[in-house]
Amino acid sequence: MFRLGPSIHFGACRHGRRPTGPRPVSVLALCLVISGGQLAAEPTAPELEPETAEAPEEAADTKDEGKGEAEEETGGRLYTTQSERREAGLKHAITPWLTASYLLELEALIEKFALRGAAQGDQFSEAAASFQLGLVAAPLAFAKGDLVLEFDSYTGKLFVEEAFLSFEAEPLEVEVGKMYTPFGAYISHFAMGPILELGETRANGATAALGPNDRFDLAVAAYRGSARGETRESRDWDWAFSLEAWPSEGLSLGLSYQSDLADADSRPLSDHRDRYIQRVGAASGYLIWSNESLEVSFEALGALRDFEELDGDRNRPFAWNLEFTRFVDSIFEWSIRVEGSEEVEDEPQLQLGPSLTWRLTRTSALTLEYLRGRFKRELATNDDDEPYDHVDRFAAQLSILF
Repeated sequence: MFRLGPSIHFGACRHGRRPTGPRPVSVLALCLVISGGQLAAEPTAPELEPETAEAPEEAADTKDEGKGEAEEETGGRLYTTQSERREAGLKHAITPWLTASYLLELEALIEKFALRGAAQGDQFSEAAASFQLGLVAAPLAFAKGDLVLEFDSYTGKLFVEEAFLSFEAEPLEVEVGKMYTPFGAYISHFAMGPILELGETRANGATAALGPNDRFDLAVAAYRGSARGETRESRDWDWAFSLEAWPSEGLSLGLSYQSDLADADSRPLSDHRDRYIQRVGAASGYLIWSNESLEVSFEALGALRDFEELDGDRNRPFAWNLEFTRFVDSIFEWSIRVEGSEEVEDEPQLQLGPSLTWRLTRTSALTLEYLRGRFKRELATNDDDEPYDHVDRFAAQLSILF
């Protein structure tokens, strides 16, 4: 699975407005994806929903009320975050306590890089496919297991996206296994992921989430990431937390923190064998305002200190993303993105462009988009170390729920 987007990672397009693989940017990507969830579940088929699984999901739906219900009733996108994406399939009962769901996606990307001070440049295009299957086992009213398997034609491999057990006793829920840390939300109406996805982190660990009411959520996670200290042989324990609030209808905001950004899937210390001299913490925040026809979102994420292992012009990465979305009707939406970054290798300092999305049917959507980005100094170069000046990106995505 991958999400069309930034050069430092090529991840999949993304549970609620909550935080939930890097690839080279130079590609035209085509991906098939299948994932579990209820976002587009047909209301006429309640028999597909196991009775034992209803309690936790009803609670999740209640908390989503303040986060822009218009998205489920108007506009084209089937999801706007990676976590929503993993819940975007229709549910099919295999047994009274086991359900499966699927999402098929086709994506394409063309990138044209212009060299600084030269008439010519580089162009890259590639096609790929991925297929994701989501399984939810809920034998008990207070416990369930989630498994997300994905085949990616880009790598030709089948891998486990997530695998965890969850236990719920209102207002507390605990998850244990392989999952995404509660760091960042990564909100976007584009198929191309925002640059700030550099903070997305998946690891083995445990998360405790507390939702005392419909307007407030707190999550704390302890996990073992991929990075470790220079002199240590075993991976260190790290932690992350998020605080989210929905103070009024149509308004939501969140803050999050992670103790080590080197654990992120973007692997900022990959050239140093993921070894660090000192941990580098990171913070993130977002704000969303929406009504039935509009949505404005802003999110920022960045390191709180320098990576001593990296060069001075790229050792404290920071990125932000601003999007304005107009829901024209129940089947069409358009969006404008303005995003930027500082000290993020291979990423534009400023990038902007439009996106158009059509809901072809209740369970399928088509997105077409364009982004133009301009690079700073020599943070982006070709194989001959010649600096790029700007990049034009064209992307298309077809999503089909099953």
